[in-house]
Amino acid sequence: MSNTIQSSHLDDEIRKLVIARLNVLSPDTALSIGSEGSFSRDDLIQKVEANDPIGRKLEQIELEWLRSWKANA
Repeated sequence: MSNTIQSSHLDDEIRKLVIARLNVLSPDTALSIGSEGSFSRDDLIQKVEANDPIGRKLEQIELEWLRSWKANA
């Protein structure tokens, strides 16, 4: 499997993980993403699915959280 295909597959898996984590939140939940503003759970899911800049930022935040959680486990 080429690096591009592996990277794309990994990106898809990360996106699925982030969406799954967002889905467990209450639909009434709103999150603030720095200076980007506040977003509802469903808005964030759409942004992650669309792979837009805010969705990618949320993916980075989730990955950093998971890495810090692993490091402290």
